[in-house]
Amino acid sequence: MHRFYFEDIDKDSEFIEFSKNISHQIINVLRMKNGDSIEVFNGKGLSVIAQIDIDNKNITAKAISKKNVFESELKIDVYQSIIKNSKLELIIEKLTELGISSFTPLITERSQKKDVISLSENKINRLRKICVESAEQSGKFFIPEIRNREKFVDMFNDRKLNNPIIFYENRDESEALSDVNLDLYKNSTLSIFIGPVGGFSRNEINLSRNSGANIINIGETILKSDTAAIVSCALLRYLIENNLS
Repeated sequence: MHRFYFEDIDKDSEFIEFSKNISHQIINVLRMKNGDSIEVFNGKGLSVIAQIDIDNKNITAKAISKKNVFESELKIDVYQSIIKNSKLELIIEKLTELGISSFTPLITERSQKKDVISLSENKINRLRKICVESAEQSGKFFIPEIRNREKFVDMFNDRKLNNPIIFYENRDESEALSDVNLDLYKNSTLSIFIGPVGGFSRNEINLSRNSGANIINIGETILKSDTAAIVSCALLRYLIENNLS
């Protein structure tokens, strides 16, 4: 069944009127017909099964059934150093599939200037669009919040973070993930920090450590920034939700 994100639906919605873009997709791309069923979700846990009615080029859908889906009690907020746009797009797609709660691009000491400049407001809006498309395709009911870029130092100087975890490749200055008591994080919110090409600077590690962050490594293999974001979130969710720590 085809799925569509529609922010404005709620538990009282009986009819849904689609935009021209979605109507075009339903008629000309998917070639759906009157009476076909679709699933519509609002990104906040409400799912609606509806039947479409095609009137010329305009489409409405009548709600047939509704259900509320509860979000996982383990919430993951990802803070990712800015890297190439194409890699950020991949990260957003995969982290949406993994069910993160939010994503914040970070300016770190070793972020490439050209990548920071390239991440314009339009590019961030594109990341939000990719996030929606990924949720539609992967059967997710919640849309992660894609936030505007921030500076790493501001996160620890000015903000109160939930259980900050820094993934760091230097094993002499970090704790192995296998040694961490992940039971402490069950049913909580995690703030996961992923560094740039070249990793976090010593100043950033010291700042985060002094602010109470856990500095963690995931073994001998040094992962690229985009790989690290996906692997670390997948590992944490799997280990914590399955009580495997």
